[in-house]
Amino acid sequence: MNSGFSTKIGIFFLKVMARFPFWLIYLLSGGLYWIAYYFPSYRRKVVRRNLKNAFPEKTVFEIKSIEKKFYRHFCDLTLETIKMRGMKPADFEKRMKVANADLINSYFEKGRSVTVLTMHYNNWEWGTYISVHLKHKSLAVYKPLNNARFDRFMNQTRSRFDAELIKDNHILRHLIRFEKLNVPVFVWLAGDQTPVAAHDFWFRFLNQEAMFYPGPAYISKKFNQPVFFQKIEKTGKGKYLTTFELLCENPTEKSETEIIKMYIDKMEEIINKKPEFYLWSHNRWKRKRPADLPLQN
Repeated sequence: MNSGFSTKIGIFFLKVMARFPFWLIYLLSGGLYWIAYYFPSYRRKVVRRNLKNAFPEKTVFEIKSIEKKFYRHFCDLTLETIKMRGMKPADFEKRMKVANADLINSYFEKGRSVTVLTMHYNNWEWGTYISVHLKHKSLAVYKPLNNARFDRFMNQTRSRFDAELIKDNHILRHLIRFEKLNVPVFVWLAGDQTPVAAHDFWFRFLNQEAMFYPGPAYISKKFNQPVFFQKIEKTGKGKYLTTFELLCENPTEKSETEIIKMYIDKMEEIINKKPEFYLWSHNRWKRKRPADLPLQN
């Protein structure tokens, strides 16, 4: 069976599953947890290594407890992402609350674009729905998937509510275009995962050396966009609350290093409180810092 046909079949079943009621989605999630964790485990070595390195002070029992909670949440997240295509606005209004969209909208009234940094924590996929609460033109920056057909399928799902999906290497040209048109934009980025290309921006993140993409800091400085952090909390089964927090009002007064460091500090503050909701299955720390590159402080 060729890969194109396999992808078509896979997408067909995902569309069918998106129509399942929520009670069935979470019933399937419970079964998926046992498969992902036990038969055989999905990336358990990566998850456990990441947790041990991030929390060296925790006992084996504590690490295993976080690990199991992570897998349960990860399975919920996987099924919630599939369900997303079949969700109506009323479903999102019930399950993805926005605490203070007025804070972001106040900058639209001033004619200012904003850079909003989030992370792979709780349900960031449902976070694209928040564009309906905003006055800005929403630009969601993403890294394309290797499978082009599946990438289009996911982008159709993510852009149902006015958010425009922009490839990470195309964002600059779009920002220049919207600035010329005098259209304030909401630039939404998750910069916590390993960049594709090598960069010389190395920081300590969760007790380990990690390379960061300087793009968010560069963009905010170049266009003088206030930098916000988007926090997504889990308030119940399939229910989330998103809150915006201002990190930097005038980024031109800060260095790129300072901006990224503020972002890292905020992520660590949240992850340390409830680590089970972070994406530990991502091999975030696979690259090692070259000896000739400094570690940013």
